[in-house]
Amino acid sequence: MHYSPRTRLGLAPADSLTWMLHTAMVAVLMWFHEPWRDELQAWAIAMASDNPLDLLANTRLEGRPPGWQLLLWPFAQVATSVRTLQIITLVIGSVAAWWWLRRGALHWRVKAVVLFGFLFTGGYLLHSRDYVLSFLMLVAATAVHQRRGAGVRLALVLCGLAWVNAFSLAMAAAFFVAVWLPQLLTWRRLATARRAEVVGSLVAVCAWFAWSAYLTYPTDDNQFGVGRYKGFGTALTKSFIPLDYEWAWLQRIDNVLAGALLVGALVWAWQWSRTAFTFVVLSMAMLLYNLTYGYGDYWWHFGNAYIVVFVATCFTRERTTTGALRRIGVGSLIVLAVLNLAASRFGAGRDVYSSRTYSMTLPAAQQLREICDDCTIIVDWDAIGAGISAQLGGRELYYLNRGDFGTFAKFSNKNTAPTWEDGLAAMARFDRPLLIQTAFMSGPAPSEIGLVGVHLDGVHDTNLIWQLNDRPIVADD
Repeated sequence: MHYSPRTRLGLAPADSLTWMLHTAMVAVLMWFHEPWRDELQAWAIAMASDNPLDLLANTRLEGRPPGWQLLLWPFAQVATSVRTLQIITLVIGSVAAWWWLRRGALHWRVKAVVLFGFLFTGGYLLHSRDYVLSFLMLVAATAVHQRRGAGVRLALVLCGLAWVNAFSLAMAAAFFVAVWLPQLLTWRRLATARRAEVVGSLVAVCAWFAWSAYLTYPTDDNQFGVGRYKGFGTALTKSFIPLDYEWAWLQRIDNVLAGALLVGALVWAWQWSRTAFTFVVLSMAMLLYNLTYGYGDYWWHFGNAYIVVFVATCFTRERTTTGALRRIGVGSLIVLAVLNLAASRFGAGRDVYSSRTYSMTLPAAQQLREICDDCTIIVDWDAIGAGISAQLGGRELYYLNRGDFGTFAKFSNKNTAPTWEDGLAAMARFDRPLLIQTAFMSGPAPSEIGLVGVHLDGVHDTNLIWQLNDRPIVADD
């Protein structure tokens, strides 16, 4: 890997400028970004957990280990503001970006395009999701591998990575095999102490990965089951061509183009190092399998392939291949970076960077705080109500779909779709009730209730607030 003169930031001058501008841009975008309900769900779980062990039970229906919530937990115990969640994300993302710029074996112009692309600006580093932690942990793993090799320290980092989400578990497993397999192939030449370290770390990591897989696999009472086949081509294309387009000619060949970009990324890894190549091959095999059969329906799922490709540039170089192979590989990475930059305008970035609010969680919570601090807030569906609870500092709401009070969402298959009759029955139980209609209870509203809040301008979520006409909380002007 080529190192140029460093600034006080520990980066080359061009990389330092890239990092400062990028961090400033993400901070500004974050200031105006209302966290979406899946971001607030993790924060709500961290606030509701009295101790770290509670996280295991509270995340059991999440389909992922509680690594992200565990990191948030100590902060959520002392500060309930959602801004705290965003500050944590900004710090983690900026450290990950700095480390990647320092270690990535690409020209500074290419690294700038990668970093300012949609996923590393409006995507993973702006949204307070666990994927930003995956990015940091994966770059950390490459640094520990370079300094310490296949040892206990690297095993610990990979165990941390495996506890973030299902995609991170796949990447951690691929990294582990890529690094530990050469150790096993040279077993006869290892010293006794080294053999003990390799075997010990192998057993510990495999046990931890198995536990992580257990925490990830859907439970019997989870509303999410094992995914069904959705088509390999869709997963491949959305992972490498993150654009929305209506050109029929491109739609017919996009799978071929995506396949070519995947091959190009593998060519780059092959000419760079055996470890990087093995890591990319195994990661892509597991990620694309997961996306083909699992619930990889959103841009933040498909973007894990992007993380794998560009974190692979942080591995130490083991080969000296030049010429055609290197040009093909670098050219493919440049195309991937440019496509992701274009996604800021022609892909998911249109919703993220839009001045139109994506979710109505915050304005609904603000109105509720203004009109009634002691009301019983009834929400038809907890997946959206969890966001309102988080915006209200972890306040308990009554969820119609599961028939009890709570803060965070519980994705149980025992949840039911509520009706207006359910809503009226719940309101009759409490002295000062307010009913929030978000996604269910379709059809005309009963005459017994009146509308006091209308929040319909979001890209996705809507929130209507109702009160009983015979027990009004807001005066009818």
